[in-house]
Amino acid sequence: MMKAIKILLTTAILSFICSNVFAIGMQGISDVKKSIDKTVELLEKAVAAFDKGEDQKVIVEMLMEAKQVQKSFSTANGKLSMIKSKATQKLGQARTSFNAGDLTGGGAAMKEALTGFKEFKEKYDELH
Repeated sequence: MMKAIKILLTTAILSFICSNVFAIGMQGISDVKKSIDKTVELLEKAVAAFDKGEDQKVIVEMLMEAKQVQKSFSTANGKLSMIKSKATQKLGQARTSFNAGDLTGGGAAMKEALTGFKEFKEKYDELH
């Protein structure tokens, strides 16, 4: 009888722990998706501002914010990690170009970064 109670109690505790781990894991995926969406949204706004000819300081601020947001997510998937790395590199190049006064180079790098993060989002969504 005592052995049966111990087994039931252990099963109940393990079930509780597993359900909490699962909930935390799902929250993590949700947070990652929100961060990816926010990064893409910021880059789309920056591209729109660039296309409208807005002040490059405003564009650089949006790029800096996108760079900060993208730091909040990562993946263990090698392919996705490479896509994110390339997009992040283009994001940095865009900021550097804008700060150096190279609007053409900055605009091109920013659009490549946006394309990269959209690709990352698409592939991440397929996997999750």
